[in-house]
Formats: sequence, structure tokens, C-alpha cells
Amino acid sequence: MNYLTELKRRNIFKVAAAYLALGWVVVQITDVIVPALNLPEALNSIVVYIGIIGFPFALFFAWAYELTPEGLKPTKEVEVENSIRSTTGQRMNYAIIGLLTVAVVFLLFDRNSKPEIVVNSKSVAVLPFLNMSEDDNGQYFADGLSEELISVLSRIPELKVSGRTSSFSFRGQLQDLQVIGETLGVTHILEGSVRKQENRLRISVQLTRTEDGFNIWSETFDRFLRDVFVVQEEIANAVSDNLAIKLDIETTPTLVLNQTDNMKVYDLYLESKVLMSRRGPDNLQRALLLLDEATKLDPNYASSWGLLAQAHTLAYYYHEVETTLVGMYLGEEAARRALEIDPTSSFAHGALGDILKDKYHWKEAEEQYLMALEYDPQNTEARAQYSQLLLRTGKFSDALAYTEKSVILDPLGTIYNLGSGVVLYNLNRFEEGLSYFDKSIELAGNTSHFPYGVRLVHGIKDDDSVTTQELLRQLLLHNKSSDAIFFNSKLVDTIADADTLNTYLISADNYFQENPQQINSENIFAGIVYAALAAKIENYELALSFLEKEASLDIENVNHDALANHWVPVFGPIQNTLRFNEIRKRYGMPSYWRTNGWPDYCHSVSDQDFICEKE
Repeated sequence: MNYLTELKRRNIFKVAAAYLALGWVVVQITDVIVPALNLPEALNSIVVYIGIIGFPFALFFAWAYELTPEGLKPTKEVEVENSIRSTTGQRMNYAIIGLLTVAVVFLLFDRNSKPEIVVNSKSVAVLPFLNMSEDDNGQYFADGLSEELISVLSRIPELKVSGRTSSFSFRGQLQDLQVIGETLGVTHILEGSVRKQENRLRISVQLTRTEDGFNIWSETFDRFLRDVFVVQEEIANAVSDNLAIKLDIETTPTLVLNQTDNMKVYDLYLESKVLMSRRGPDNLQRALLLLDEATKLDPNYASSWGLLAQAHTLAYYYHEVETTLVGMYLGEEAARRALEIDPTSSFAHGALGDILKDKYHWKEAEEQYLMALEYDPQNTEARAQYSQLLLRTGKFSDALAYTEKSVILDPLGTIYNLGSGVVLYNLNRFEEGLSYFDKSIELAGNTSHFPYGVRLVHGIKDDDSVTTQELLRQLLLHNKSSDAIFFNSKLVDTIADADTLNTYLISADNYFQENPQQINSENIFAGIVYAALAAKIENYELALSFLEKEASLDIENVNHDALANHWVPVFGPIQNTLRFNEIRKRYGMPSYWRTNGWPDYCHSVSDQDFICEKE
């Protein structure tokens, strides 16, 4: 027997090709369905294992059995002259062509639906510098210096600098530089080490091309600690020189702004900056203490005042650190002090914008954000927060450029991908929006409830009950307490039946009618989720009741970010109701719209009236 001829006759090669093509399609479909339905990620691996195990069995059955007009028979019982293997083989050719066509279509769809990372030839990512110091504070100094270099390099007009979140995500990873470059959309990596000992400083740094790992430039700086600002300037200039970027000395006389002669102050500043990036009540509490000390040691160091203002804008979201009113007052005081010293402080303008935005002073907040971006066009935080203002006020078309830029600069930033998802989804680019939602959930993991809440409310109109239930389960993991009265597993169970859900929501509404300030006490997303669920079952009166209760919350209990969810599709039928427009008036939106432009789905009909319509 000629085995090769026999393998061809029994269509073994065609069966193998068809099996592999089908397997590839199944794996790709599973890869899309699993995150979309919030199924366990292990399901992807299970499907692959089943496919691998099944492959030899498929070949065995193709060898041992033959399909005949009478059904499946052992090959040895079928005479060669009666075999229809040639016909079967032809059908398999069609099947293979069909599967390959499906594969190509899927690849094209997948490529178009996923967010793309834009690569700029004059671009760099600053990886966290290694700490070579022996004291406990060395790590803070190394991380803080890395962050400072990101800020300094960002002031070079033609240079794209990857944001802190994305760059620091590679800490401790032995990733290939080419992979890092492709992930962050940069062509160069700046990395190094820091050793600080008493008043001496050694900084070793190298600039590497990601494409081939070629070391473009490296240098070691042995200096006094007081020369740290000079070293930052020299590193930034070396990067620009090696990337053939010509600096305009008239417009950019120095890249390191507002320096201090007190190195203790700079130590406190760097440690606070790192603590703030880690978030959490304990870190923010310590950052506030350190910055308070820094501003007392050097009252004229604007950077400490600007960072203190920013720390307060974060801290009042954690009521165990400080109340909202206290945080707003102290934050605004610190921001204005920073601007007295340095009117061009981008971070101070941004922090002041944050506070004014949360006070619903939309016009004044917008002015601060625009100044922050004028003085530092690559201030990713200010850009993201300004886009939040635009989202809350319904200006999605205006926000698009800002959210896109934020993702380009910091592609692994959870909040930036989430912002892009919100903008695109509300501009009816649903598939693109969902893609960004999925990415933000993947990036956040179990560390944040925010992406789950936003994804739940935005997609609830078209999602099936299983998807909504799974998203809500993930959101419940971040409840403020384990003994929630309404925002609990019982709510999850009621979603499968509209009548049961309606009864449950009416009970919750009656309770919050008597206790309105508690509507978000169990979870900051509770109020907007109740409203979305009510609108899902078309009880629009109940949905408006929940929205009105949230709008009546005092400033200590309100969910400042809920406004960005007021424009989701499930609220389409009630957008132009008198009650919904009254809610917008409570937040001061119409007066802002009249002076700064109307949002995508609203327009003026008279000096006193307006219409908001969104399908």
C-alpha cells in the first residue's frame, strides 16, 4: 500500500485542513463571546484543549470510516469502485473555502473593531527607573524622578511621551522592547537607575530604539542632589537631540519649571506624587501630610502647592480622608496659591478645574482646563478631566478629540479607554464603544468598579439579562458594605423577570423616598443603575424618580460622574421630558450651554426653553 496515495484517497489532508480552519474560527468566536458575556476566561483555554484533543480523533475516523449514501461505514467494508470519496472530497473543498472566507472576514472585522495604537517616530516611553539606593525612601525618589522626566519630556513640542500609567505598567517585566514599543505606540524607550546617598546623586540613563534594541545614547550623571533639576534638563535635551528635535529657545527657554533649593521639599514632593498615583485613602492621607509639610518648608515652591491641590481633588472622593466640602475648600485654596506663584502651572489650573467642575461651575471649570492644556498640551490628566466635563454636559462630539488624544498618550490607562468608550457609544458608534469598554474592564481587573458600572448602564438597553446580571455581580463586589439593603444579590436575581424587578425597584424607591441621602450609600453607582433598570423595563416614571433623587443629593453623597450616564440609549424616551430637563437645570447646564455652545442632542427653542432629543 502506498500510504501517501491512500491518505489522499481517504481525504485525510482535507479533513485536517477543514478541522484546523473550523477550529481557528471557533477559537476566534469564543475569544469574542467570552468577554462580551463576562464568562470565565478559562473557557478560552478549555475550547483550545478540546480542539487539540479532538484533532487526532478526527483524523482516525477519517481513516477508519467512510461516508456512503447508506450512512457511515468502516472503510474496509466499502469497495473502491463504490466509494464516493471523490465527491465527499469536493464538498470538503467547498467547506474549507467557506471556512477560510469566514476567517478572512473575521480578521478584517476584528482589525477594524479594536482600538489601534498610533506609532509616532518621535516618541518615547519612560520606564520606571531602578532604585539603587539603600534607604527606604529611595524607591519613592526613583519613581518620582521617572514621573518628573515624563513631565519634562512632555514639554518638548514635537515629542510624543507615553503617559505614566502605561509606562509604569511594565515595571519588573522582562518584556521585549519591541513588544513594549508596539503596545505603547512609541519608537524609543528611556530607562535607567538612581542611587541617592546623602547629598550625592548618581543617575544612569539610556535611550534605546524599540525596533531593533539599538542603544542610541547613554550617560551616567554623578552630581550633588541640588543639581537634580539640571540633570533632568540635560537628559531631556539629550533625548531631543538624539531624536532630531530642534528646540526653540525663545519659546522653550527651560524644560524644568519652578524649582526649589530645598532638597527636603523636593523629596517630599516626589514621594507625594508617587503616593497619589497609587490612590487609596492611606496613600492620599500621607500625601496630604507630606505636601502640607513641603509647603511650610518652602512656601514659594508652586509645584508643591499645585500637587497639594490635586491631592485634595482626589481625597474628597474618599470620605474617610476628608469631606467633599473641606477638600474643595482646601484644594481651591492650594490651587490659587500655586497660581499666585506661577500663573502658568498646568497642574494647578487642572486641579482648580476639577473642583469647579464638581461644583457644577461648568464655564469657569472649562476656562481652567483650557489654560492647563495651553501651558502643557500633553497634560493627560487635565485632558481626561476636561473630557469628563464635556461628557457630563453632553458634548460628545467636542470630547472626541480629547479622549482620542488621551488614549494615544496613555494607551493602557483604564480611565482614558473608558472615556473613549463613553464618547463613541453616545455618538452611536456602538461597536467601537464596546471595544473600549472591554479594554478598560480588562485593564482594571478587580481593582476598580468604575468600568463595570459604566459598561452596565450604557449597554443595558440592548444587553440580555445574563450580561446585565454578570456586570452587576462584578459591581456588587465593590459595595461599601456587605449588608446592603437593596443593591445586593437579590437585585441581580430579579433582573430575569420584569415584573419581579419592577416590584423590587418600587420597594427601593419607596425606601429612598423616606431616606433620599442613602440612595448611593451602598454603592456610588446604585442610583443610576436603579434608574437604568427601571427604564429597561419601560417604567419611565420610576426611572425619573430615581434620577430626581440623585439630583437632590447634597454634595457629600452625590456621584459626580453619574451625569455622563444621563445620555445613554435606555433613557432615550425620557430625554425631552419636563422632569428630565428640570434635572439638567438643577445642575446649571442650560446657562452653560447658552454661553459655551449646545451639546449634541439639545438645542434652544427660546430664551428660557430648550429641547433634548436622543433616540
